[in-house]
Amino acid sequence: MDSQDDVTAGAREAAGSEESVEVPPDDASAMSAPTGNDPTAAAGDAAPENVDEPVPEALSKARELAASGNALSAIAALREILSEQPRDIAVRAELARLLEQNGQLDAAVLELDRVLDQTPDALDMLISRAALLAGLLRYERAEADLRRAQKLADTNLSVLTGLGNLACKRGRWREGLEPLRRATELDPTHGPAFYYLGEVYSRLDQLPPALTAYERAVELDDSNWRAMKGLGNVLDRLKRHDEAALAHRRALESQRRSQH
Repeated sequence: MDSQDDVTAGAREAAGSEESVEVPPDDASAMSAPTGNDPTAAAGDAAPENVDEPVPEALSKARELAASGNALSAIAALREILSEQPRDIAVRAELARLLEQNGQLDAAVLELDRVLDQTPDALDMLISRAALLAGLLRYERAEADLRRAQKLADTNLSVLTGLGNLACKRGRWREGLEPLRRATELDPTHGPAFYYLGEVYSRLDQLPPALTAYERAVELDDSNWRAMKGLGNVLDRLKRHDEAALAHRRALESQRRSQH
């Protein structure tokens, strides 16, 4: 996204812009499920028991197939397990993950729908489905999942950054301010939140805080060339052209490295 857009932030909001923002390839944390959590566990609740007996050996075999690069065979193996154990949440969540990795996003959403039919308050699954729905441009459903997740865990960084990211994708810049500010306050080392906060401030023509946010994003992740590009754009708008030129050069070099 180029911050040097001729259209003012006010005009964008008045027009109800649905313009999207590029998501850095390493920014899965913006709307991904937090690591270390049980995918079946809702906030504050124990994970529901599976109705059917678990099948750890079969699941392990499917994971081995996936790890060896045989994703389609792994998907087939998981579907076979589910034909016998249709209510096994762990297997269905694993299937959704593999389908997503294989580019079958609609199918992945369908599997997460089935998981959430069984466990409506499974926090990680809500976050994961929101990310998929946002990727499919189904923004209203994505927001509904994130709002539900926020009620379950209002300090969850993935939820807050996801809401900010979604607001950026929809061109609703002011809506992104509160969750992104909160995310950066909760965790001053969460780079994606600072990147999106820089995007929001830049679009709202609030250049000093945009500069601060981009600088922090780059400090936390110097491979984030989009943050470097945003930093360069803001420096240009502040007429600090020598510093801007350096930032743009670093952004270009970082982007080239990321493509190899």
